[in-house]
Formats: sequence, structure tokens, C-alpha cells
Amino acid sequence: MKLTGEMLDEMASVDVRDVDINTLTDLREIKIDTKKPVAQKLESFAEQTNNVYIHRIGDYIVKVRFQKEGPTIDDKMEEYLRRLAEVHI
Repeated sequence: MKLTGEMLDEMASVDVRDVDINTLTDLREIKIDTKKPVAQKLESFAEQTNNVYIHRIGDYIVKVRFQKEGPTIDDKMEEYLRRLAEVHI
């Protein structure tokens, strides 16, 4: 599946408050061969979902967004864990 910029913009613009959870792909059902190159992993991911930005995990809707610059997901997870530790200390 080759996604165009227009298709990605349309997917990104979906409001989670207006989406039917039953139309979303559960992230737990997506299978990716981690041995493949990144481009093939991304293509496989796109083929297994109807929107690359909005998914579900069980009864929860998850919307992701990507940024070209800024903290990595590892940085954000570290920040989250530090905040969580502060709450419990």
C-alpha cells in the first residue's frame, strides 16, 4: 500500500471523538517482521491498519502523531517514568 501525502493528511485529521472504535485496528493484532528493513516494516504496518494514526488497544482509542524534531520516544518514556516515580516517592 503506497500512502500519499494527501491520504496521510486525511488520516491525521480524524478526530478521536468522532471515530467509531469498532472500525479501528487493535494494535495487539498487528504483526511486524522486525528483521525487515524499516521501509518494509512501515509498509506492513500501513497494510494492516485502516488509519496509521488512530488505533485501539482493547477498549481504548490511541492517536499517535509524529514530529521531525524534538524528543525521541525513549526521551518521553524516561520523562514519564521520572514523573511517575516522583508521584510515588
